[in-house]
Amino acid sequence: MDHDENPFQNEDKIFAWKQPLKKDSYEPDQIMHREEEIKLYTNSLQDIVEGHEPNNVFVYGPTGVGKTAVTKWMREKLQVEAKRRSVPLHVVGPINCRHYKTAYRLVTTIVNELRPADDQVAESGHSTDRVFNFLYEEIESLGGNVLLILDEIDNIPPDARNDFLYDLPRAEANEDTPISEAKIGLIGISNNLKFVDALEPKVKSTLGEREIEFGPYNASQLGDILSYYADLAFKDSVLDTDVIPLAAAFAAQERGDVRQGLRILEKSGEYARMEGSSVVNEDHVREATENIETDEILDYFDDKLSIQQGLAYISTTLMVIEPQKEARTKHVYNLYTKLAASVNADQVSERKFYEFLDQLCMLGLARSTERNLGRKGGRTYIYEVTDAPEDIINACKQDSRLGGVLPSNVYDILEHYQKGQATSYQAPDELEAEQRDLFRFA
Repeated sequence: MDHDENPFQNEDKIFAWKQPLKKDSYEPDQIMHREEEIKLYTNSLQDIVEGHEPNNVFVYGPTGVGKTAVTKWMREKLQVEAKRRSVPLHVVGPINCRHYKTAYRLVTTIVNELRPADDQVAESGHSTDRVFNFLYEEIESLGGNVLLILDEIDNIPPDARNDFLYDLPRAEANEDTPISEAKIGLIGISNNLKFVDALEPKVKSTLGEREIEFGPYNASQLGDILSYYADLAFKDSVLDTDVIPLAAAFAAQERGDVRQGLRILEKSGEYARMEGSSVVNEDHVREATENIETDEILDYFDDKLSIQQGLAYISTTLMVIEPQKEARTKHVYNLYTKLAASVNADQVSERKFYEFLDQLCMLGLARSTERNLGRKGGRTYIYEVTDAPEDIINACKQDSRLGGVLPSNVYDILEHYQKGQATSYQAPDELEAEQRDLFRFA
């Protein structure tokens, strides 16, 4: 290219407006194929506009199936009707709990949502009990119905779960709080139903007063939804007729996830644009689909996992491909300590590390199977990852924080794992398998 030529001067022939393809930041005007869920939601929230106390609602289902989008849509409709009927209602959220690693920060965020800009609570300097009291005071000052919407509630820190999911919705009945007039309702959104199973019975009872399950979309439904977004995002006549059906079929085959379908469309358009093509075709879709898994996992590394969770994720992945040992809890932890040391990261205790493994399972990134090792061996868990190890390793390699954590021979061992053969990096035969260390660290 001529250095005097500006590479940005060419007009984009593919995209008209990319924002609709960013599902997390775009709120659609139309909700499709969620009629039954909307009916259940309406029934759960109807008491508010009728002048009764709010119900607590638990919404669950896998990622990308419309839980948050429908909740936001219901929020807007509820506020319009409450205003029309002169019913006092104040809605907070959705607040994504994934962004807050402590109870203090999460409660402070909710308090600051309710306070004016010149009266915000500092990020430190108070006890957690004190900021909870701030929250109760703000709720009481609002009066009427206060509806809190907490997205990804499975990320609420363990020490805060009882406060949020049991004490908070019942705060008006607690004589130790300043709440006497306000009525609190809680909507919790979770990607994983197992989160509820792990709660204390009294918390589970409170959270599950009204439950709404969102299942995956099928290919036909995804085709309708992707067409809606594509009409907004792409210029006229740039999509071949088989692009939407193919993207929908790939997304339905994986998880029935709208978000994944939108990413396929976006990537397909970008590949067409890089080629200088004025049309997005089937080849672009297939190319996008091949790379979408690594991109999704990289998003987890970048945005959703702490460095310790990331180390737990990659150590689990490496133990899966390690040919000499099963991915038992102890084995995964031992490898984690080596990975952490290789990048000078702090090492957490085994107990804390097991919490990180549980969190990976709740996020759907891993799963575990309990195994009885006999009378003397006790019980252990065998872990596996839900994505292809190759995709996880490739994503980790691109991550700015964890890219240097991978052993130098990881792709050699991965290749042998994929072939189902024994690795060429065998430790001496005289060593017990438990002592062998196949991974090489720089």
